[in-house]
Amino acid sequence: MAVAEMQLTKFVRIQLTIFTILTVVSLTVMGLQFIQIPAMFGIGRYDVTVELAGNGNLYKTANVTYRGETVGRVTEIKPAADGVVAALSMYSSHKIPADVDANVHSRSAIGEQYVDLVPRTSSAPYLHAGSVIPRERTSIPGDIGTLLDTVNQSLKALPAGNLHTLIEESYLAFNGTGPAVGRLLDSAHGLSADGLDNITPLTTLINDAGPVIDATVASDASIRAWTANVNSLTAQLAAGDTTLRDLLQHGRAAADQATSLFQKLQPTLPILLSNLVSVGQVAVTYNPSLEQILVLLPAVAAAFNTLGFTNRDGSKMPFLSFKLGLNVPAPCTVGFLPASERRDASAEDAPPRTDQPLYCALPQTDPNAVRGARNYPCMNNPDKRAPTVDICKSDQEYQPLGTNPWIGESQKYIDNPQFHPSSYTGPASGSGAPPGASVTTALYNPDGSYLGSDGLRYRQLDVAANSGTPGKESTWQTMLTPTP
Repeated sequence: MAVAEMQLTKFVRIQLTIFTILTVVSLTVMGLQFIQIPAMFGIGRYDVTVELAGNGNLYKTANVTYRGETVGRVTEIKPAADGVVAALSMYSSHKIPADVDANVHSRSAIGEQYVDLVPRTSSAPYLHAGSVIPRERTSIPGDIGTLLDTVNQSLKALPAGNLHTLIEESYLAFNGTGPAVGRLLDSAHGLSADGLDNITPLTTLINDAGPVIDATVASDASIRAWTANVNSLTAQLAAGDTTLRDLLQHGRAAADQATSLFQKLQPTLPILLSNLVSVGQVAVTYNPSLEQILVLLPAVAAAFNTLGFTNRDGSKMPFLSFKLGLNVPAPCTVGFLPASERRDASAEDAPPRTDQPLYCALPQTDPNAVRGARNYPCMNNPDKRAPTVDICKSDQEYQPLGTNPWIGESQKYIDNPQFHPSSYTGPASGSGAPPGASVTTALYNPDGSYLGSDGLRYRQLDVAANSGTPGKESTWQTMLTPTP
């Protein structure tokens, strides 16, 4: 049987040649570009190890980028003692500085992770086979699952009505604010650029923020108490919303009136305040005396209140007894104006003020006017007593001006060689007026009975018209001899 030879036309042979060439080219491109056959044999590649704190959802075959360009692939991810180690297969055609940070990022919301290499310098040395990027030079994104769970729980905590209100209020707040938001983003971009220009101070600030954060943690209880107080304050403000609104509405008018008042007081208020400085200094100096006045004032008020107590006769009327002491002791005239210069009862104006202060200028040990100005304690020196502030502030001691005899002229102490202040021991025997007799008071009763100073009750029989011995004449002697 004869075998027929198959004849191929020229057109068919050309087609077969073209298909063969396309097949070879396609296989070559697929093997080199997609299957990465040279990379399987390490041709044009070198391996770099990256130490990560966690997986960060990074996966095998993820891209490795450098300044926006793909420069390698992730070939392996394996766990380590303190994190994760990722093996990178890098293209030899790209020179990447060894001083570089490796950050794991996501390209989209579905979790397409990649490794971004961010250099800190552009000069050598460069990454090479066996290079290791340490853990402190790497970062991974937060767990998106935890974030979504947190957001979901937060949304569940909000009532549906309030969430609807929040969305509506947010729409009203941001509707039509596109240009403003754009300016805000532009300003944020400028702020970020300034931050990059000052990266070193910002890094130092972040690194030194530890003590501040620790202090905040230590003040946790105080911060919580402050927050509770703020919560109480806001609750009170909410309760007084009407009053607060009235204050805000009418506060401007009140502020204008206050401003007008201060403007009117502007010429005199500074003078008043400057004068009050002197008053304040005096008050500071006399602080003990002011305290003593405040301490004694209630007791004095209580003593005056005793005038309203009912007395023994049951009349329910105040009872107050005055005792007149005339020339006991003798009045002090030393240190005052002489009689010829004193104002008499017919004068209308007081005499002109003297250059020297007027006070009882007897020795401080004299029993006359012991509560006079000469025995005032000095506020700046409690151990010293003097009548004037000038003597209190100086080293000068108080000098009396003379004696105060019952009769006769006063004997001067100044320029008198026979007198020395320290030798004065008080008035001589018989030089003063004799002490007055003991005097007491008693209530008058028409029946002749009264209470004596010894506590016994006596009765004068012939005081009343219908009492006593009939026909006996009452004399002053019988009135002084009461009958018990």
